[in-house]
Amino acid sequence: KIKNDGIFENKERNLIDDEDAKLVNEELKKLGYIWSRWFQISKHKFTTFLTNHYSKNKKIGLDIGCKFRPYEDEYNCEYVGLDLPSEIFKEDTKKPHIYGTGESLPFLDNSFDFITTYSVVPYVKNIDNFFNEMHRVLKPSGTAVIIIMNLRGLNLQPKTHFENRYTSSQLINKLKQHGFTSIKNKNLKTFALSNYYDITSVYAY
Repeated sequence: KIKNDGIFENKERNLIDDEDAKLVNEELKKLGYIWSRWFQISKHKFTTFLTNHYSKNKKIGLDIGCKFRPYEDEYNCEYVGLDLPSEIFKEDTKKPHIYGTGESLPFLDNSFDFITTYSVVPYVKNIDNFFNEMHRVLKPSGTAVIIIMNLRGLNLQPKTHFENRYTSSQLINKLKQHGFTSIKNKNLKTFALSNYYDITSVYAY
């Protein structure tokens, strides 16, 4: 179901400024997180749970902005990683399976029943196209797990340019405009921990 007629712009997503990276690293250490400059997201138990839990009984999933595919092993279905072309992908590193942009996904409609995108939304220039494309390639019964840096996390990086800034509630309202429905309250662990980390950490769900 991969449509191989796309030509992609050879441009990296904006990376965090060096001084901002130091500030975020210090803050995340206080919270017990593991920080990676390239992943720009902490790999911790809740993200692992969300990936693992919501990919169960799915056939194929898409990870938009996958970088080095850190959550590939947490997928309980076939995994496809997509990201922009970048010089950071070397011969000895994991690479995206497909190079492309989330604003124009090179896939047919209803190709995936699971989608993840972690800490990508703040960098997306055309967010409406991005969410429209996610909805287009996601099957009607599919699930998308979206993690963003909340306003606390973004404010820790004053020198880094972000295209979008959302609170959790603002993100949910934005997604509703594109045909998505929040299911956070249907799972007690998801509901409780997403609210807890939104309050105590630099991420929102």
